[in-house]
Parts: sequence; structure tokens; C-alpha cells
Amino acid sequence: METRDLQTFLAVAASGSITKAADLLGRSQPSVTRTMQDLETELGFQLLHRVGRRVQLSEEGVAFEEEARRLLMSFTELAARAKAIAAGKGRILQIVTTSAIGTGLIPTAMAELVGVELPHETHLGQFLPSIVAQEVRSGRAEIGFSSLPLDTPGLDVLRLYSAPDVVALREDDPLAELDIVPLSAFAGRRLATMLNPLRFQLHIAKALAARGIETGPVIRTNISYGALQIVRQTGVVAIIDPVTAYGLSLPGVVVRPIDVTVPFYWGVLVAEKRVLRPVAQALMDAVEVVAQRSIAGFRKLDPALAGQLVTGPVSETNHGNVS
Repeated sequence: METRDLQTFLAVAASGSITKAADLLGRSQPSVTRTMQDLETELGFQLLHRVGRRVQLSEEGVAFEEEARRLLMSFTELAARAKAIAAGKGRILQIVTTSAIGTGLIPTAMAELVGVELPHETHLGQFLPSIVAQEVRSGRAEIGFSSLPLDTPGLDVLRLYSAPDVVALREDDPLAELDIVPLSAFAGRRLATMLNPLRFQLHIAKALAARGIETGPVIRTNISYGALQIVRQTGVVAIIDPVTAYGLSLPGVVVRPIDVTVPFYWGVLVAEKRVLRPVAQALMDAVEVVAQRSIAGFRKLDPALAGQLVTGPVSETNHGNVS
């Protein structure tokens, strides 16, 4: 298998057409067809299904597409690293992060790296927590910023943090007038929240169920920024992570604490026993400074606790009465 094979497959997957992929690649249609047939033979499973004049990925093809994209990215980065080394420009700084941290904290932290000698090139990738862990453990990334799970074999947790989840509201929502929003206020309301049945969604569902609260129709999204946009456009309420909520400011959207604590945990990962370069260390410190300054309820925890935080506790806050 060669990088050209992966490029061909990804072109077909993106265009949904052998002919269009051939045009994109500057190759003949029979050549692309032959490459796909050879690739399927080598892999031992079918990548494509024909639907009329177009093609669509098989179930195995969908799974392989993600791996092919990551593998091709690794090859591309390897070539870029080799060129940088040959030009005397040193190593690329490879950062991986979840979308919440990558949009809510990293850009601001990078802007504060004043006086720090930056590498010639920096790569910032946003992935699911499991992929962040894989990228760091494999050495493809030098440092990772992720939500749970963090206690993965082959990784060291350098920093661990928490802050309570919050509610995002359109500024014209009556609940926006409250300093603290009671969970009971979500009864019957349309709600936007995260599409994660094992972590975020589970904690929110437990908190609501414990108080017998039934919401109205629910919109679930896998990106918190999407939930903020839904709030802005539709006027629903959204329970989201505090990193995105406080890190991204959307016109017309306000953030308020909830009268129960549903903690959100995140931290910093490196490969086991890996020593960070000064620039990566400086970024880690800057992220912590930005989080401490901008996120209400921010707490720095002992990294040794990472393995005990699979399901966060739900507790009453100490804000007093809410009227």
C-alpha cells in the first residue's frame, strides 16, 4: 500500500464518484478503478458500493476512511518534518486537543506566548478524546489537551482540572436575568446538550432524573460550539461544558451557572516519561492561566486522581436560594 492508494481512496470517498475522483487527481477513470480494486484486494474487504452512477462507502469503508486520513496525515507530516530538519528549522510542535479545548482555550493561550521561541511550524489537530490519547501515545503529537478518559496506558497526566457545566441562554430569555439558573427551570423547555451517552449526557440525565425533571424536545450535538449557535438561532437553552461556554463569546448569548454542580474534567497528556520542550511547557502553563482567568469555578486537581473521575459526582452548589 502506498500513499497514492490512500489519496485515491480519499478522493473517491469525498467525491462519491470514480470519474470525479479521477478528474481531481488528474488520472484516468480506469486507473482509479484499478487502484480501488487492488486496494480492496489487499485489505480483504469491500470499500465501496455502487449506487447508480455514483459510489458510497461500505460500513468497512467508513471505518477505514478515518484511519486512511490519519495515516496520510502522518506521512505528510513526516515529509514536512524532514524538510524542516534539512533546512535547520528544528522540530514541528504537534498539538492535539478536543474541540472544546481547541476552540475555547488554545487560541487565547497561544496569543499569550510572548517571549517564547516558537518553532518554525505548529500543527493543531482537534479530535475525540480517544484519538487525542492515541496521537499522544504513538508520538505523533508532543502534547494533548483532552477531557475524560485521561488514565490511558502509556500516557502521563501532567495537569488535571475541573469546572462545573453551565447553561447558555439567548440574552432575551427570561432566565438570563437570573444570576444562577435552577435545574427545575428546564422542565418542559427545549434543550440542547452534548451527544455523548457515556459521559456528559449521562451526568446531565442523572441530575435531571434525580429531581424528576422532564425537559421538552432535546437537540444533541457532538460539538459545544454548535450548541451555542443553536441557542443563538433558536432560543433553546443549552447545557454545555464551561471551557467552550466561557472561552467563546457569541453575540446575543449569555452563560449562567446552574444550581447543581455537574463537573467537567479535562487535563494535559504526554507520552509516558516524555520530557516536554520549553515551548510545549509554556503552552501548557498559558492554557492554565487562561482557564483560571476565564472559567468560573475553575479548580486545579491532583493529576493522580485522573483514574477516579470516570463518572463525576452531582452535588448541590452553595449559591444560596434562587428566586
